[in-house]
Amino acid sequence: MKKLTCVFLSLIMLTVMLSGCSNTLKTNKSSQTSSTAVTDSRQSTTADQKESKKTITITRRLAEWGARDANFHEALKRLNKELEPQNVEVTVEEWPKVDDDQLLLQGQAGKKADIFMNSSVDIGWELDAGLIRDIDWVKDAALFKNTSENLMNIMYYKGHYYGLIQDMDTSPVFLSRPALKKLGMSDNDIDGLRDKVINGEFVLNDLVDLAKKALDQGLVDTGFAVEDKRFEGWGYAFGITNYDLDQNKLVFDENAVKDLYSFWADASKKGVISESIGDLNTDLSAPKFIEGSIFASFARTEYYSKLRAAKGMENDPDGFDQWFNENVICIPIPGSKKGGHPVSYSNPAMIFVGADVDDEKMPYVQRLIELMMSPDLQVEHTLLSGKLPVTPDAFDDTRIKDLKYYNEQLYMMDFTSVRSPHPYYARFIEGYLTGVDTILVSKKDANAAYEAYLADTKQNIPDNEIIYK
Repeated sequence: MKKLTCVFLSLIMLTVMLSGCSNTLKTNKSSQTSSTAVTDSRQSTTADQKESKKTITITRRLAEWGARDANFHEALKRLNKELEPQNVEVTVEEWPKVDDDQLLLQGQAGKKADIFMNSSVDIGWELDAGLIRDIDWVKDAALFKNTSENLMNIMYYKGHYYGLIQDMDTSPVFLSRPALKKLGMSDNDIDGLRDKVINGEFVLNDLVDLAKKALDQGLVDTGFAVEDKRFEGWGYAFGITNYDLDQNKLVFDENAVKDLYSFWADASKKGVISESIGDLNTDLSAPKFIEGSIFASFARTEYYSKLRAAKGMENDPDGFDQWFNENVICIPIPGSKKGGHPVSYSNPAMIFVGADVDDEKMPYVQRLIELMMSPDLQVEHTLLSGKLPVTPDAFDDTRIKDLKYYNEQLYMMDFTSVRSPHPYYARFIEGYLTGVDTILVSKKDANAAYEAYLADTKQNIPDNEIIYK
């Protein structure tokens, strides 16, 4: 009996234990189900939020120079941060950079990037090809509220703004300080040259004469070097504009052209300009200038970076700056007449907006570009590319103020001109170079050069696209 009682009690306890285990399993299963439900609910909520978020896709061609692409990447981050409260996200699809021919062919095939970069000289043909659209918001953009008129005009064509200046340069003349000293000039004389140029006391022919003396005394091997024979800076010095903005026509100025060719002929006769001057571009001339074999290099702002690379001091900016100040003096391009004004030339990069960008997408495209042009990012580009910032806000950056060379070039931006955006401009300049070769290669005089240029222009530029004066 006692055994039966024990067995009975054991069965009861086992039943209770099994019941408890069953309840525990049920509780755990219920807890797991609840946890899964919460997770699923959260995932569903997140999915709903993602589904409700508005996505804008912008296509952009890579720029591959300086900090341009890096700055666009940073601008995209800043833009999406701004758009978070609106539950909007912008994504950018990047396309490879292509040359002008491919840009045209792909555009004709319907592939037009929303944002791409090219030169200011390309506005005319890009518009004619249907690749770009107007961006008149540039006129009232806070970004350019203090920008000088000459820079605003670079972006203006046929009554609208097309393209936005991404960077700038000026065209200082880089002179050999050691050569000037050996010609008998003191440091004060050399340092005072810039003011004499600005005041119209020192003109282009004075520079030719100094270069000839340096050549005659064997101080240098080359008088003048230029980035290429088109170098418009010399034309500007003689009052040549090549372009009438209001009428959108090329300009052939008879007297100014004759004066310019006379300058070429005189400098060539004196040996200051050689027949092979067009072969010595800035990449090739930089090492020679470092060696002291060139008296004057007519280049642009970025030549400073090329000289630093040629000197092998890319990682020693302070050391190079010291060398530069001891061996180089920069002046604006002198005017051609006493009492005249200095000139400067630039070929700035432009940000263009594709023709297929509609008014709904434009605000996002606009804001992305504006953020890419933030003052701090402009300076990042300057430090990597050697180009100058565009807006006054960027000029105030301490990194620019601490860089003596760049800071000293900013004053020239107010009188810097650019190549014409007219579609026939490239062909027009070919005629000009025909005249230059008439002097350098054929060894003929300035009048023969003028006649060659005029004949080429008459033959290749339609009368309704040019003004003769």
